[in-house]
Amino acid sequence: MEKKIACYCQNCRAANSVGETYCGRCGTRLLLVVFPQSLKYDTNYMPSFYEDHLLERVSLLELRLAQVTEQLAMAYEFISGEAKSFQKDHALLQSFFETIQTVNPDLSELLSQNTLELFNEKKASLSIKNKQEQILSEIIAAHDAKQSELFSHLVKEGIKLLQGCEEKQAFLNLERAALLSPKNVPFLVFIAEHFFRADRFDSAKNNLEKAFELEPQNPKILLLLGVIYGNEAETERARKFLSVLVSDQNKAFCANYVWGMLAAFESNWTESLAAFKQSSENLETAEIQYLIGAVYFQLEKYETALKHLQTAISLDIKFADAWFMQSVIYKLSGNEENANNSRVAAFEVKEAGAQCLEFLKVKKLPYLEIALPFQHFKRKNNYLLTGGSLRLTKFFREQIYNSIA
Repeated sequence: MEKKIACYCQNCRAANSVGETYCGRCGTRLLLVVFPQSLKYDTNYMPSFYEDHLLERVSLLELRLAQVTEQLAMAYEFISGEAKSFQKDHALLQSFFETIQTVNPDLSELLSQNTLELFNEKKASLSIKNKQEQILSEIIAAHDAKQSELFSHLVKEGIKLLQGCEEKQAFLNLERAALLSPKNVPFLVFIAEHFFRADRFDSAKNNLEKAFELEPQNPKILLLLGVIYGNEAETERARKFLSVLVSDQNKAFCANYVWGMLAAFESNWTESLAAFKQSSENLETAEIQYLIGAVYFQLEKYETALKHLQTAISLDIKFADAWFMQSVIYKLSGNEENANNSRVAAFEVKEAGAQCLEFLKVKKLPYLEIALPFQHFKRKNNYLLTGGSLRLTKFFREQIYNSIA
């Protein structure tokens, strides 16, 4: 039988329901006084003022405890129901997959894979949504009180348009919002990042420079500014920002990658090699091994270059430019058979955007003074980091986005 808590009248000791204002028997205004059951009928017991005060506190604690107990009971009931429902669903799915496994093992494996992919997609979608909500809250929190409603509306509308791939209108809204909050660092960085993604590097740089004046130690600002200046071949300014990041675990890979490209642009091959090797310590990829091999090619250390190019191909057998550079080195070494085999492999890969495609049209291998990944350095008004190999550009962008996420 459920035990009910009563509030006893301090005058006549009658039991009243908790929440009543006046005693139902004598009409006295009730205090939060609860007497133990053993003293309920003891008419000779007269509590002191201090004891009344203690009893009021005990009565209040009992009330709060009863409320918490009721809430916990409701929560337990809900969780228990959800757990039972989950167990039933899990048992049903397990039985379904076991049946499919018995009838058609190939279909079972395919269904399991599709289910895992759907789960990962849902997880990634929720992660992106949470990240966007966090960024939005940071932007709004950094805004002062002036025209806050208009500012919030413009920012939200701009983000919505960005998600709908309507960049032109989105940037108009975001730039209007920036006029209302000129010292909002999270917002300046947010706009700059999306300008960078849209290849509007000048607009991105303008916003980043404003943010840098307010927060000169912000790693994301330093990295993006270093990348933009490096892309524009302003090597000294780029190094000023990147030098701070070489010890940052999350951004060291990109900083060393840019540093290696800048050194290669200046034909400082020893420094370029050291930077790319430092990048490979943070992350071993086919692209970095390919760049290391290309630098060894410039240093005329062909055997070492071949080892790194072979490592790049082992990591990604469809790396056309790595196959081609390998064929060039075999040609220089007088190994015609391996040179032709590597050339054929580069042609058969048919990698879209590969730099070697223009050379594969020629019947004979050309003599290269500059390795493929550095060919675009000779062109005027060309970006150093995003103006060369389509594969390297895509790879570098992915690393940038991962490091600033």
